[in-house]
Amino acid sequence: MVAGDWQPLIPAATIGRPGTPGQCVPRTAIVKAVLGTRGGDLVTVVAPAGYGKTTAVNQWDEADPRLFAWLRLDRLDDDPVHLLLHIATALDRMCPLDRTVLRYLRGPGRDPLTQLVPALVGALDECEPLVLVIDDVHALSAAPARLALAALIAEAPISLTVVLVGRSVPPVHAARRRLGGRLVEVDITDLALSEEEATQVFSAVGARCDDDVFSSVLGRCEGWAAAVVLVALSARDGTDPVALTGSHPLVADYLMEEVLGQLDPDSVRFLTESTVLQRFSAATLDEMLGRTDSARRLEQIRGSGNLFVISLDAEGVWYRYHSLLGDFLRHRLRSTDPVRLRVLAGRAARMLDRQGDLDAAMECALRAGDRRYAAALVGREAVRLGFDGRGGLLARRVGMLDERTVTEHPDAAIASAWLAVTTGDAASIQRSLMWAARADRGAALADGTPSVEVAVALLSSLVGTGGVHDVVRHAETVRAAGDCTVNPWWGAATVMLGAAEAMLGNNDRARVLLESALPLLDELPGFQAAALSHLALLDLGDGDEAGCLARGSTARDIADAFDLSDVVPLIVTYGVSALVEARTGKVAAARESIVITERLLGNLGNLAARTALLGHGLLAWSAAVLGDREVMTRHLEEGGRAGRREPAAVALLRRLERVRVLAVGGDRKPLTAAELRLLPHLATHLSLQRIAEELMIGRETVKSQATSIYRKLAVASRAEAVAEAKRVGLLAN
Repeated sequence: MVAGDWQPLIPAATIGRPGTPGQCVPRTAIVKAVLGTRGGDLVTVVAPAGYGKTTAVNQWDEADPRLFAWLRLDRLDDDPVHLLLHIATALDRMCPLDRTVLRYLRGPGRDPLTQLVPALVGALDECEPLVLVIDDVHALSAAPARLALAALIAEAPISLTVVLVGRSVPPVHAARRRLGGRLVEVDITDLALSEEEATQVFSAVGARCDDDVFSSVLGRCEGWAAAVVLVALSARDGTDPVALTGSHPLVADYLMEEVLGQLDPDSVRFLTESTVLQRFSAATLDEMLGRTDSARRLEQIRGSGNLFVISLDAEGVWYRYHSLLGDFLRHRLRSTDPVRLRVLAGRAARMLDRQGDLDAAMECALRAGDRRYAAALVGREAVRLGFDGRGGLLARRVGMLDERTVTEHPDAAIASAWLAVTTGDAASIQRSLMWAARADRGAALADGTPSVEVAVALLSSLVGTGGVHDVVRHAETVRAAGDCTVNPWWGAATVMLGAAEAMLGNNDRARVLLESALPLLDELPGFQAAALSHLALLDLGDGDEAGCLARGSTARDIADAFDLSDVVPLIVTYGVSALVEARTGKVAAARESIVITERLLGNLGNLAARTALLGHGLLAWSAAVLGDREVMTRHLEEGGRAGRREPAAVALLRRLERVRVLAVGGDRKPLTAAELRLLPHLATHLSLQRIAEELMIGRETVKSQATSIYRKLAVASRAEAVAEAKRVGLLAN
């Protein structure tokens, strides 16, 4: 498994054409309107719940000779990578895509807009005309996912027609398409049932109603299909529909009660208990409910004309309830039998956990009132989520917990602390660690950490509020709990220890520690990037320019691939990147890295003086190379303040002092990027002609740059230039 190789979960129930009710009213006018769409058109079907949006598109699918690829969005699709893979999986069912493209979409570290969207579009160029139906598009709330969808629609080949179905549609440049005549809009006005269609609903469920009463009821329902169905079902069962209509919420609540009232007790119990799951199959219901007849029950309910049990696939395997019915039934179960709700929700949580759907498992665990289990689910991936670019998911999971859960369960408290580490929230870190220590009962944690003591030590080694020697002490505590075979954080703690030893000036020990940790960090890309960055600095100190460049560039690639630019501990990676880019003449890239590092240092605040000293020292050095005296001076001052709080970090203080020598050089200007490239060659035995050949420039250019170096360093010879460069830190000793 490579660093952060996280495979998105694509539930089978969210792919493929949904099933259709046995008796369905034809939406002839809507189907006729959309049958005229051409490849490249965008179709939006937008209305509140219960207006028959999906049913209308399903009928279009039946009438259109083109292939239709269906998918239904859920909360996981707010990750743009997951969304694009979800779309590709649906399309692949109808038009097999290039396997290479699918593997590429599953790979880690791809940028959705610049890499994944073009790859998917390229694969679609090879497909025959297709209609892509994206249902429940209103579930897409995150801006990056919306941008990815808009980009895919904008760049899609002319052979693809995209259909967006939901209660609302995210921004997809609809106005531009409307002006170009490439947008077909189906809205609540189109979807509202006509009197003729409502009559067919009554007929389909076997209901009869006086004409005058029918017209009155239909008018008060305003064409809302769900309400019309509810009224028809009630009329069929002998209830006066006039007595059951009113404003929409009242209609929903009252008619749902009446529908349940007409069913036998076991059917009511089955319906009510099954709503613990948002999506279900007969097999999952059998497991959760302890039954063996769920398939027969589902078939009976659907066969009776109950249109609120909605099939999610053409095979009739996966189902859900209409959201209004599901919400009502869950409320009913919570009110009438809370003990049973907790039992079922607990079973569902463990079942979903086994299936790998931790988010749904958490929801059920909380519904069951099982705070300990919910805390364990949050804690299981907390460190990895925080350090492989999925901090937003960690924040959402921690946010689902109430304060009591976080204060009473170490898994939740430690997860809360890791979330605070990624954002630099010192107060929250200390508060969470205090809660974890108070709640410690001596047990191991859900992520495999041997004890709360080890978890607190790992966090403390990263934060290091007591200084660099405190980091060493805490890191050794983690390592003492066992090697990598029994302790999942041995590698991470070894990185922290290696970094601390480097700061103390123990370079040989630091290198051994960091290199021993690297093979264990594949699933912790943040720690992997940090280890490579510290090794790059050690390489630079040893005069290995090529090694520094290679490791520093790799560390930055990892950080960018996993979008770690908001993770405060990655100050070292972006700071090293700024220095490497400045030394290799990439001025624009270096300035961008300086900006990122400055932002992270701002978020760090007073959390870790050693990290602040490291970051300001690297930025001061980078600015010196770039010749930016204002930036250099600012970071020298900030570094000096941090250094007074971290006097033991002697290697960092020496680095800062070397840069300060450059700053007080009077009128002497910093070396240019070209001169810095030449400088290491002056320390060799090569002649100016050989150096020119190595650098692929003219001998006179080399001579001119060397003369400039002598002038700026205030020396008269090549040997003196090399000695002075080593003294001020431009060359390794």
